[in-house]
Amino acid sequence: MYRTMHRANLIPFLARLPFWRKHITDRATRMVSAFVDQSIIDRRQGKSVSSCSGADLLDLLLYAIDDEGRPFTDEGIREQTLTFVLAGHETTGNLMTWIMYVLMTHEHVLRACRNEIDQVLPDRLESTYDHLSRLCVCEAVIFETLRLYPPAPLFTRYCVEPHTIGSTGQKRLYIPAHTTIWFNTYTLHRRAEFWSRPQEFDYTRWLRDPCTGLKPKLAHPFCYLPFSAGPRNCIGQHFALLEAKVILSMFLQRCDIQIEPGQKITPDIWITMHPKYGLFAGVNRRL
Repeated sequence: MYRTMHRANLIPFLARLPFWRKHITDRATRMVSAFVDQSIIDRRQGKSVSSCSGADLLDLLLYAIDDEGRPFTDEGIREQTLTFVLAGHETTGNLMTWIMYVLMTHEHVLRACRNEIDQVLPDRLESTYDHLSRLCVCEAVIFETLRLYPPAPLFTRYCVEPHTIGSTGQKRLYIPAHTTIWFNTYTLHRRAEFWSRPQEFDYTRWLRDPCTGLKPKLAHPFCYLPFSAGPRNCIGQHFALLEAKVILSMFLQRCDIQIEPGQKITPDIWITMHPKYGLFAGVNRRL
């Protein structure tokens, strides 16, 4: 909800609209921001410490510097912390929902993932980072799911100075300063000029080269943007991918899943994307 209202408030005419109970969400947004701001102050003043064995997320952000050696501002730390905790929770949950949908509707994909997991993690072995790095099929399934069902199908950029897109002799697009630009990754990821069989789920397009360990080269460096791109891409990208791989491997180690018949699976696209009517499945302990 914080992220939804925050993005709505970036658009002036949306911020002024009297949404139903908007005052409640506005108040909640202020309370969350105030809580994080106070947490930052307490940590800077030594009134709180990390509860884990090493530095936690807040410590890392407080001591991080950019490419020019400057530390993050308190406002920047607050926004990145909320992105990790709030935005990461919902988007990763949606990603896992779509992965389960793919596995239940593509038997060969489920079989490939399970065979790899049984080989790398036999007898329900607890995974380490080294184990996870060897789950190449699972990784490819995650990447392909992000292509067809990006949990964050829309993101924005704010143009700080006039810019023209397009080469000489082609149709060019002028973007004036102070323009908010919306990107639709759901559509981008299904464009035929960038993807062969764009509507088909094909995890093999992401399999790494067995000799070099490199993923196949994209048709265009910006045709795949599940986490956006550039210096303001998603700060939680690597954490989310690792988290998804852990959840996927542990789930398939322990469970069998079957989709409940007669469902209508329709993507509901707004700030995030999820099945409009939910996703129902039967889950049993794997023997």
